Amino acid sequence: MIKSHTSLRPRSGQRIEDTIMDLLEEDPYNEELLIQILQKNQFQNKDQSQIYSAVLKVLTSLDIPESDSKKIWNEVLENKNKLSNCLKRPVGFRVALLDYFINQNHKIKNPKIIELRLFAETEKLILVDELTRLYNRRHFETALVREFKQSTRYNQNLSLLVIDIDDFKKINDTYGHLMGDEILKQVANKIATSLRMEDTACRIGGEEFAIIFPQSNESQAMIASEKLLEACRTIQISGKPVTISGGLVSFPEKVKRCEDMYDFADRALYTAKESGKNQIVVYSNEKRSSLRFEANLELFCVLPNRTIRSISKNISITGIAFETEDDLLINEPISVFLRESDSKHEISAKIKVVRKQKIGENNYSVGAEFIDLSNESQSKLADLYSLHQFKAKSPIGVGT
Repeated sequence: MIKSHTSLRPRSGQRIEDTIMDLLEEDPYNEELLIQILQKNQFQNKDQSQIYSAVLKVLTSLDIPESDSKKIWNEVLENKNKLSNCLKRPVGFRVALLDYFINQNHKIKNPKIIELRLFAETEKLILVDELTRLYNRRHFETALVREFKQSTRYNQNLSLLVIDIDDFKKINDTYGHLMGDEILKQVANKIATSLRMEDTACRIGGEEFAIIFPQSNESQAMIASEKLLEACRTIQISGKPVTISGGLVSFPEKVKRCEDMYDFADRALYTAKESGKNQIVVYSNEKRSSLRFEANLELFCVLPNRTIRSISKNISITGIAFETEDDLLINEPISVFLRESDSKHEISAKIKVVRKQKIGENNYSVGAEFIDLSNESQSKLADLYSLHQFKAKSPIGVGT
């Protein structure tokens, strides 16, 4: 029987297929115990059909529908017993599996014998990014469709995070492409070690990554995304933290079609970049939510013992960026008052600081999120946006 690897734990972010390969590497002749081991120790959150389908995929490279996988597994076991009785000797599970798919189910017409590990390594060359060792865009597109179908079938949540390393071009230009590659590898490592086993992490191009969160709603995925944001800030270059920006979208809360998931997450990423970087923005299906413009508004933050004054750098329906000498607390609600000198627009709201970065000895760059913004204030912001467009005499950009 399988011994030591009954306690084997997969790496964070590792596919169930990779865990199956590790188990088979230790004990190649106990395929029938794989299901028990995976259910007991590894992937308790997956139902049986997913596990059967994954094991069959590793052993045959066939995409077996989850709805059929357990039935097929039992039919292979039955075929194994029949072959053993016929031949008067034990017949291996994979021999019975091959016979079943050639002579009964007819899914394999022209079989080829190849070492399982060799095939897996060859497959990874196609599906894995060479630099970061995360999955590539090809695998991302396939995995997203698969997880969306799964979520639809079982009425489960699904979230997608698309992230981008802030100012990566500047890193390459200042420190060279070797350092840029090193930063990519470090960010990829933070991604991999911050994830659950069932999450899928991919490098989808340049400095852009995507993480698929199965069975995660918006708030759950946001917690995981913020954790990743904090992990990446521990990466240093010339004493400064590397930061990332991200866009998050969730099914069925904000998106209904698989083909829209990446597009909506990418729009939210654009908003995160344009409203100060170093933050995660959740996609909003309200068109006005991505209005963003550079605006030097007077900003008054009302604290318990004093009121501090600053000038906004940019503003949107979701938040505001500004600088201050005060060390404001993260996630602490603050009442604010905004005033635009030309139009005399005045806006009252509540914010919470979600990003704070020290710049110089006594100054902080702050990104804050609106937590209380009335419909009247939203309308005033839209009017201010139109005013600033007119002043600039050219469109600044509206996410739709």
